[in-house]
Amino acid sequence: MKTIRVKEGNLNVVFRIRENGVTELVHFTTDEILAGSDPRPDPDVYDPIVEIQETGKSSRELHGYKHNQCSASLEYRYQSHHLTENQKGRLLTITLQNAGGVTAVYHMQFFTGLSAVQVWVSLSNGGTQDVPLEYVSSFVYQNLCGGGRLPYYEKTDIFIPRNSWYMEARWQKCDARDLNLNGLVHEGYNAPRRGRNAFCYSGKSSWSSVDYLPMGMASDRETGETFIFQIEHSGQWHIEYGPDFGDRLFLALSGASDLEHGWWFNLKPGMSYTTVPAAFCAVSGDESAAVAEMTRYRRAIRRPNADDEKPAVIFNDYMNCLMGDPYEETEKKIIDLAAAMGCEYYCLDAGWYDSGYWWDRVGEWTESKERFPNGLKSVFEYARSKGLKMGLWVEIEVMGTACSLAERLPDSWFVCRHGRRHIDNQRYLLDFRNPDVRAYCDSVIDRLVNDYGCEYFKIDYNVNMGYGSDLDTDSCAQAIRDHYENLYKWYEGVFERHPGLVIENCGSGGQRMDYGMLRLLSLQSTSDQTDCLWNSYIAMNVASAVTPEQAGMWVYPYENEREHVICNFVNGLLLRPYISGRVWDMSPENLGLMAQGIRLYKKIRERLAKAVPFFPLGFASVKDCTPAVYGLTDGSTAWLCVVTPFTDHVQIPLPFGGRVQRISVIFPETEDCTWSFTDGTLDVQMPHAGCGRLFAIDLS
Repeated sequence: MKTIRVKEGNLNVVFRIRENGVTELVHFTTDEILAGSDPRPDPDVYDPIVEIQETGKSSRELHGYKHNQCSASLEYRYQSHHLTENQKGRLLTITLQNAGGVTAVYHMQFFTGLSAVQVWVSLSNGGTQDVPLEYVSSFVYQNLCGGGRLPYYEKTDIFIPRNSWYMEARWQKCDARDLNLNGLVHEGYNAPRRGRNAFCYSGKSSWSSVDYLPMGMASDRETGETFIFQIEHSGQWHIEYGPDFGDRLFLALSGASDLEHGWWFNLKPGMSYTTVPAAFCAVSGDESAAVAEMTRYRRAIRRPNADDEKPAVIFNDYMNCLMGDPYEETEKKIIDLAAAMGCEYYCLDAGWYDSGYWWDRVGEWTESKERFPNGLKSVFEYARSKGLKMGLWVEIEVMGTACSLAERLPDSWFVCRHGRRHIDNQRYLLDFRNPDVRAYCDSVIDRLVNDYGCEYFKIDYNVNMGYGSDLDTDSCAQAIRDHYENLYKWYEGVFERHPGLVIENCGSGGQRMDYGMLRLLSLQSTSDQTDCLWNSYIAMNVASAVTPEQAGMWVYPYENEREHVICNFVNGLLLRPYISGRVWDMSPENLGLMAQGIRLYKKIRERLAKAVPFFPLGFASVKDCTPAVYGLTDGSTAWLCVVTPFTDHVQIPLPFGGRVQRISVIFPETEDCTWSFTDGTLDVQMPHAGCGRLFAIDLS
């Protein structure tokens, strides 16, 4: 029996190769003692590093609605492994093969100095028979929270990342036993030692984060270790926890699956299939430590771009502003205000391409002559004369049902089922598997860049394609996967042609918030929430899902009142502030306050883009109406957002021990609140409920 051991920073990873060639991931931990142990394997229990279910083959024992006991998985036996250096760090590949000539290559990418890895699996059919696939794991680990003396069900907290329109990034902390991951199948007389049950959540369609973020977290109360993970795909995905032999908890991460999504893929001789990538991370610490390490990882995998290193200040004319009803003269007046405040980009949002009710007529992306009698170019030129770069809202993956172009196009351009086009909310959905679709979308972007001088796109996605298309595919779910792989390649082509372009990812706010998209695009719309107090709960949690500099947060005052303006800015200053709101109603004093917030952001933004999050009160809870508190630190300074939506007082234990040297309020410039710091706790008294303040904390 052989082992493969890799150490990277604080991370220790141990694989075991059994006598029959079945290869297992034994330890993924920051615990040196645990990683150094080599427990004797149970001769009757195997935990292969990839789970593969084939049509016509059984599960092992009683399967239930789970994916960790696929019989085909045991047929893949160790052939070789290699650990090679690359630009990111080191790549471990483990090659497995079955008797039919199918090769599985397990990839685990390590990143220099990080405790996070990226994992994916590639299958290649070198045999002579079709291999019909129903499930392939991207990552499976059978020993989650496996350190210490206690069994997992007595010490494991699972964080569920609930997400929804207007209600993004709402984490729910649960004891494993409350999720039916208990000890009954292990502890009873003559018990089976392995349950049929699992706790699962999934992305159901082409909105990756409509119900849940494609990520999760589990913590071990005994050892103090926390595990955080994400699936890096914009379509369907599946996360599964379940009980396994030996008082163990397994975690399986994948793209679309048979049971949950009806996925099926026929791997024919000579063909290959690669799973969606997944990230997995272990830290010694709490959820703040886990999110901090995941933040570092997310920065390591995304496309290098200047916008994330020095995040630009954007004014967007939509939220609590024009709300999709733009006109040339109105835009020019708001451009004057945006420029005076110090904004750097101006994004003309929805409605510019048609007059009246435009929702079902999108798709040709030419301006309305009624709205812009002098043409869109006149607005672009006016903005540039004020020192602003111009951007446009585009929903590139759709055409409205009343769009004349859509009526002239063949069905092969669109997501179809049962011989008809899929319609979601009066839109047809373009199918990026079709090269003609991609060429048309290229022509739209190139025209708007070359003819108008557009330097920024807010690309929205207010639809979803249900369970996919049945045109030219083994399964509707595979069509969703192929659509996204082609969409990603399309974005790569756009950046090759226009390397300085800034593109925002939007999906009815945060309904497509994932690192399939965000490894390519420089910023993310985090919500459509229109109330600034409720928005504070999203603002204080969303850095768990997105790096702070990519997390677009609305700063959209709609009341001409000082504390209202301050609260809006505090929501956005440690993220990526999108400036908007009823700016024409603001007094000169409040417009000056907005300019003050923008100046402050510009002063600290490059440091914030390297800082990592912390949550001194845990994740903000809408249920309990708790104060919303969130911070960033780069090691020498910590910045702390404090918002008190429904109280005027909060006590915050700071996680810096005796390192705190100085505390100050940096927004607004006049403190307008009282605070004290005693025995490691920051005590803040606001003028009244519904206030916010931004603190700077100097550290030794």
